Amino acid sequence: MSKILAFTNQKGGVGKTTSTANVGAGLARVGQRVLLVDLDPQANLTKGLGLLEAEQNVYGALLGEYRLKAYSLRENLALVAGSPALSGFEKVKGDELDREFLLKELLEPVRERCDYILLDCPPALGLVTLNAYACAQALYIPLEAQLYAADGLAKVLELVGRVQRRLNPELAVGGVFFTRHDKRKVLRRDTAEQLRAQHPGLVLDTVIRESIALGEAPHLGQDIFTYAPQSAGATDYQALVAEILTR
Repeated sequence: MSKILAFTNQKGGVGKTTSTANVGAGLARVGQRVLLVDLDPQANLTKGLGLLEAEQNVYGALLGEYRLKAYSLRENLALVAGSPALSGFEKVKGDELDREFLLKELLEPVRERCDYILLDCPPALGLVTLNAYACAQALYIPLEAQLYAADGLAKVLELVGRVQRRLNPELAVGGVFFTRHDKRKVLRRDTAEQLRAQHPGLVLDTVIRESIALGEAPHLGQDIFTYAPQSAGATDYQALVAEILTR
């Protein structure tokens, strides 16, 4: 039975999609069977991994228009495409009974065929994100170590508590990790140290350093290991994968 990990933050631009793609690719490289699910209406995970013409996507599957379709990207790695139509999911399904469990029901038949299912959540704490939290075993929260990072983390942790009580008692925070990190910048270094002190055991050891290659790879539809295997980004995500596998 696969383990479902959700990559989430209510703030955009923190490397959530980049992390979903590269953690997924890194897990696949070490022999894990991985399914990525693009739940962000921007569909950047889908485009950034080179899937440009997907006839079937997660939105249509959630609406029951067709069965869940996973597109193979490479060995051990497949992707359920995202769709801009996900922005209307709450309007369409908001009054439906058990609306928070639609994704869980959709993924249940494929869980035996995967080791990991990684969910790229939208940067909003709405119904799509609740569906992800309702079926995940662990959340991973990328953060930039800057002034308002603690505020974004607090909002996610608050929602996690409510989901644990009402929808998914198995949900846990797998870890928080810093992205676009530059320890030479005093504010980022101090913020990182402050959050480690506030949340002992929650902040992972691995940090993802600022890397040009991480920004370039999606433009070619590639993960960092394919695009620049010797880069700092590849080294950091390889370390993050190793840390996730031990948790």
